[in-house]
Amino acid sequence: MSEDPRIQPLLEWNRLARENTENAMVSSMFEASGCAIEPIEKFSTWLLVGAAAIASFLIANSDKVIPFLSKQGFLVCGGLLCISCFFGILAKVAALRSQIATATNAAVLRTFKEHLARYEEEERKIREGAEFWGITLQTGVRLERILSEFVKPLPWWVKLLMKWKLKGQEKNPQVGYFPLISNLTWLGYFTAGQSLTFLAFLVAGFVYAAAI
Repeated sequence: MSEDPRIQPLLEWNRLARENTENAMVSSMFEASGCAIEPIEKFSTWLLVGAAAIASFLIANSDKVIPFLSKQGFLVCGGLLCISCFFGILAKVAALRSQIATATNAAVLRTFKEHLARYEEEERKIREGAEFWGITLQTGVRLERILSEFVKPLPWWVKLLMKWKLKGQEKNPQVGYFPLISNLTWLGYFTAGQSLTFLAFLVAGFVYAAAI
């Protein structure tokens, strides 16, 4: 029965409907992952402000703190705080890039839907006209042309970067979410590094203070 040519359009319609729904669900999961950006960024910000405040206090009161920690302990604790602040700055950059990717995806998706809805109406009329005249027309949005027109005014190095990022992913419907997930992953790494170095600062402070 599946070989009957009369039902092939129905089978193709069913396949596309299922595939589009599955892709939409996956996109929703990617979009939902962006909700993790704000709480992670807030935690990173609190930690960065705290580490910077403590570092400023240690520097301003170095003459009073060094006798309690020793010179080596002061340098170790100060170095750990600096590393924690460095990770915090990287986390802020990753959070900013994640927010930009989220906002860009939302804007593109909204405008794409508007343009696609208008095109689908035009495509329906075109198909009806083609059927009336008994001809076959190739319809559908050409993603390759969209991307080529988009990158034309961009610098050459951006074109190379996009080409490298999109290599092997041209037909992946979720490719637009890859920057968001990548930045969110790096945000997690940097925040973890920030937290661990701050914890190491606390441990080192107690150890050197106890050794005096």
